[in-house]
Parts: sequence; structure tokens; C-alpha cells
Amino acid sequence: MNLENTIDKKIKEHFSPNFLKIINFSDQHKNHYDGDNQDTSHIKIIIVSNTFKDLSRIDRERKVHKVLMNEIKDQIHSLRLKLYSVDEYNLIK
Repeated sequence: MNLENTIDKKIKEHFSPNFLKIINFSDQHKNHYDGDNQDTSHIKIIIVSNTFKDLSRIDRERKVHKVLMNEIKDQIHSLRLKLYSVDEYNLIK
């Protein structure tokens, strides 16, 4: 299973998102590393879920980091998170 599919599965299982978008922008960083950077991944994840309601930004990020702990340790070099409750997301869209 590739990294995006693994992330997708884990996020859906743990957060039941109303909206989920996973963006792999590793190709923009391919010349930043010496040698083969096949294992280097730069990922942005946008999640809209009621799981985040009444949680601080830091607590939201902690929850996501906990779920993706193994991927962060072994496969993700850079992780950008945009985490919204459904109400917050409805205000900005």
C-alpha cells in the first residue's frame, strides 16, 4: 500500500472526516537531497471532522500525529496539516 493510501485509511478510520484531501508535493523537493530520495515525502493533509470540535490547534495536530506516528517516523519528511471542525470549515469556504 502506498503512503497516500495508508494515510487515507488511517485518517478515515480515526476521524470520520466530512472532507479529506491528501497532497503529496514531494516532487517539488526532489533536488533538496543527495542521492536517491525515494523515501522522502512531503505531505499536506486537509481534514474536516467534528472530532476537532472544541480542540485547540495543538491538540488536533497531536491527534493526527499519534495516528500517523509510524508514517512520520519512517516515511514522511514534512507534514503540513490544516485541521478544521465542520463549523469552522463552513465559515471559510
